[in-house]
Amino acid sequence: MAAILPHLEQPDETTDIEQAYFECTAPLAGLGEADAACPSPNAVIADSHAGLVTLAYVREAVYGLLDGRGFVVQAGTRDGKDMRTVYMILVDAQGQPEPVGPGPAWNPTTDASIKKFKLLAWTSKMNTPSWSLPAGALVLGGTCPGALGGQSVVGDVALAGAAKLVNLGLKRPADAKVNVANAICQHCYATGGQYSTSNVQYAQILRYLWTRQAINQRVPDPVTGDPEGSSVFVETMVYAIQNANYRLEGGQRDEEDETTTPLAGPGDKPAKPKEPLPPEPSRRRFFRLHDSGDFFSPEYLRQWKQIANRLPDITFWAPSRSWATSWGLTGADSVDTINTPPANLVIRPSAYEVGDAGPVLGKGWAAATTVLRVADNAGMRPDWEQHVASREARNDAPRAGTDPRYDWDCRAYATDDKKATCRKAVAPPGVGDPKTGKGCRACWLLPELRVNYSLH
Repeated sequence: MAAILPHLEQPDETTDIEQAYFECTAPLAGLGEADAACPSPNAVIADSHAGLVTLAYVREAVYGLLDGRGFVVQAGTRDGKDMRTVYMILVDAQGQPEPVGPGPAWNPTTDASIKKFKLLAWTSKMNTPSWSLPAGALVLGGTCPGALGGQSVVGDVALAGAAKLVNLGLKRPADAKVNVANAICQHCYATGGQYSTSNVQYAQILRYLWTRQAINQRVPDPVTGDPEGSSVFVETMVYAIQNANYRLEGGQRDEEDETTTPLAGPGDKPAKPKEPLPPEPSRRRFFRLHDSGDFFSPEYLRQWKQIANRLPDITFWAPSRSWATSWGLTGADSVDTINTPPANLVIRPSAYEVGDAGPVLGKGWAAATTVLRVADNAGMRPDWEQHVASREARNDAPRAGTDPRYDWDCRAYATDDKKATCRKAVAPPGVGDPKTGKGCRACWLLPELRVNYSLH
């Protein structure tokens, strides 16, 4: 799958065809015509489609292996340790911990003896705790309803209907077509690579199964006293996020926290030690909502708003294409209605195709994110280009143009040690560490800026 950065956990997930397609010098709309070396749109769709089909089979197998099995979600381990961490624990009919098992033979679990998964994960590039659900359109077993118009596994009739919603959000003619070959969802990092392994899918699907149950289980609201004013989902997530280890002082991190790191099993080579985590320059707590997945229903979105309201000292950032759904853009179920005022829940509308500007939406939304090819990226405004060049001590000259599609160009993959991380990345002026200019949290702290992630 294409490396749309900085979200990508494994930078080598781009296939040769995808890389050739997006690095081609011919105009994207005419690939295969202007330059014989350019793969055709059909060729790149076929290439990425194979990965989506593989993921569909993995998910079908995992759903089948979990069918009828029990699990509990609780703070701490079964022996009462690590009470600040919330776990999903697989149990047998007697309520005793039960191993996950070997998984499908063609995509086995790394360790068949695993009995529990952490409810929250950790994103190594963004250096934050995170929430991770299955990505992709609902027909793929994912939680991204806005992806319906941009994935080749969706039928032609559904694709055409979804395109009308995309066009509505982008203010394009109703009959405009989505170029699936360029659709970001078609090449999503969270539907390929390590994300498509049974190890990750077990954890993500368990979260999804629990979430669908927990958002409908009403409990008293501890703040208002309303006997049915909260849910099991809200109360559990508030506890988990409030008690998560944000590693504000830096140091080492647990390998098993990583969103896409398979847990080591018998006979496996020991994992290479991770680089020490740098301190968080601001010493503020940031949470990454949906490093995989999206808001799959209005009620689910409402409950995340409740969670954010209960944790005002934590800033949440969620990219979303729920604007490309029948409920996300207008009406009582829209993001505008539910997330007003935005406060500490920053929901950024993601662009739909590589090279396109993102949508400009209402008061519940932050500014959009884009994904541009490096060759097509004209650059930030001149004073910011100079700021970045001086902070990164680059030898090349700052870009001379100003790209109209975005304001800030994410620097996570331009760190001096080439090990992408938001904490080491140069930030916009006035945001990062006053001495070094590093510690970018523009996605969280500057909702008015449109942010670009370069396609490599």
